[in-house]
Amino acid sequence: MILGRITGKVTTTNFQFKVEGNAKKFEYVQVMHQHFGFVLAQISEIIKDSEKTIAHCIIIGYRDEENKLKNLNYPFEPGTEVLIAEDQLITEILGLEGNKNNAYVGILEGRENLKVYLDLNKLLTKHVNVLAKSGSGKSYNVGVLLEELLERKVPIVILDPHGEYSTLTLPNPKDKERMQLFGIEPKAYLEQIQEFGLENAKPIKLNSKNLTSGELIKLLPAKISTTQQAILYSALKNQGGRIDFNDLIYELETAEDNAAKYTLINILEYLKNLKLFSENPTLPGELVKPNHASIINLKGVAPEIQEIIAYKITNDLFTERKKGNIPPFFLVVEEAHNFVPERNFGEAKSSAILRQVASEGRKFGLGLCIISQRPSRVDKSVLSQASTQIILKVTNPNDIKAVSNSVEGITSESEKEIKNLPIGTALVTGVVDTPLFVEIRPRKTKHGGEAINVFAQEVEEVEEPGDVIAAVTPKYTEEDYKLMHNKDPQTQLVPAILLTCEQHGETFTLLVELIKLTIITNIEEFKGKSLLDLNLKSVSSQQQRILDLAIKLNSFKPADLFSKSGLQFAELLDGLKNLEARGYIVRDGSDFLLSEQISFLANLNKERTYESINYIKSQAIKLEPKYPIETIKEFLSKFTDIKDIKDCFILTYV
Repeated sequence: MILGRITGKVTTTNFQFKVEGNAKKFEYVQVMHQHFGFVLAQISEIIKDSEKTIAHCIIIGYRDEENKLKNLNYPFEPGTEVLIAEDQLITEILGLEGNKNNAYVGILEGRENLKVYLDLNKLLTKHVNVLAKSGSGKSYNVGVLLEELLERKVPIVILDPHGEYSTLTLPNPKDKERMQLFGIEPKAYLEQIQEFGLENAKPIKLNSKNLTSGELIKLLPAKISTTQQAILYSALKNQGGRIDFNDLIYELETAEDNAAKYTLINILEYLKNLKLFSENPTLPGELVKPNHASIINLKGVAPEIQEIIAYKITNDLFTERKKGNIPPFFLVVEEAHNFVPERNFGEAKSSAILRQVASEGRKFGLGLCIISQRPSRVDKSVLSQASTQIILKVTNPNDIKAVSNSVEGITSESEKEIKNLPIGTALVTGVVDTPLFVEIRPRKTKHGGEAINVFAQEVEEVEEPGDVIAAVTPKYTEEDYKLMHNKDPQTQLVPAILLTCEQHGETFTLLVELIKLTIITNIEEFKGKSLLDLNLKSVSSQQQRILDLAIKLNSFKPADLFSKSGLQFAELLDGLKNLEARGYIVRDGSDFLLSEQISFLANLNKERTYESINYIKSQAIKLEPKYPIETIKEFLSKFTDIKDIKDCFILTYV
């Protein structure tokens, strides 16, 4: 379709034409060049007066015989026809062809048949920024990107300050019609997600064995004076290079009396009580695994502790990646203005290491994704390192300036358009030299960053029938279950107890359902270790004493138990013989081992749950317990110290 003809002055980078057809701003057009064939251009602005309408265009270029994108070195002839660009030409010039190494993020705005792909190799080596004002779709957009990475089994580590990304485990219950338009279907990545945190998730433990004295002082959650630094260095010197918080606090308490030391003791007590540092830390190989995403959920964690975790995890993983001990991976940093702020806004504990990753990570296969709602407050050197930028709506003048300074190839017209972008549309740079306006595809997974509608919730609570019930609930809903299993579920409430236990000096929680006596470790699939095969009622008090010692030792010789059991040696041997006959222990040469069916009782912390009780209204079918709570308590108390028991139900779908 002819839109008009070139008029006025023409250069090798710009031209204008008198509009005769239906031209729109940012529409792609094609013009025949006398030497190079069809050349692609884009309308940057349309100006209309009482007599005529003039469209101003920016020339994108053409592909030469070697398929390289070239700029013109000779302008168009005035009077040449300007046509609406064909999809095939746009695809060829912009290089929008997809392949298995590219991430499908959406369609070119105004062109529903033209899919836009990002080069994942470029993302993993040259970084990406996702920048937008609050509520403009940052986390939604990143969710789309993470889905593409999970599809291609790329290892991911996500620093998640607000707990927005755990919903990658759930299918998207909305947007079904839009999904069909974009050629995708709902999907969940439950098996590929592992969530870590300080509460309601697998505990994140930082390595105290490789913590230097300089790092410790840097990571303290409060500033200390030079006098206090000197006191701390002196105490650390006596530790022989090994940092143990108990020993360090004792060293300070017994040191020469000085008022300055008490503040230090309080700070160290605070760090110790967090149980964040450990000699049995979360290992780099647990966080970075092929085909897995590790979410570091920091929701509700104090900002200074978030910084400590961000620094230590990033530093340790970067060190291991440089050694080649873990595979290349993608590091996602949400709310980056808090973790690597522009120097005018202060210095975070994690600033230096994130600057280093931004500048050096590409050499070692560590990709960085910086996400922020305040681009002007993010370190400029970090922003400038990203070759791919995904810009959504930004309205703050300082933020717009920061975006334009960090984005190569952005035009003044595109810069003006950033504050007018509709929700769901992004300005994407780095795919080609020219910024692209992309309508982002729907997520396959459920979005976890939606604002809470307080009033809607209030109405639902009033209108929803049923009694208030203490229940442990799965992360997915009935609608999610229907999407995943393609059938309507029956909702049940299974009676259970939530026990707070202590074993080997560690406190943890167990969730035991009272129908089949299973310690539930996977609430989504309602799976865990069964206690039905373990019946110790017939065990005598002497045999129980032997078994208690055996569980503590795991592997032992009869002589190891003799002095501790208080039994005659003949009684001890007779007790071991009976326990072996019952299948509780097995012989291994001259040693005894706990049998497989009972060995897990020695390490019940491995069966822990990270779920908590919610108070819900439900008309689901309530099942009756088959086993009394007292029986479970009596049995488990033989192996662990039970601190608390709470009655509850487990909401399940069948």
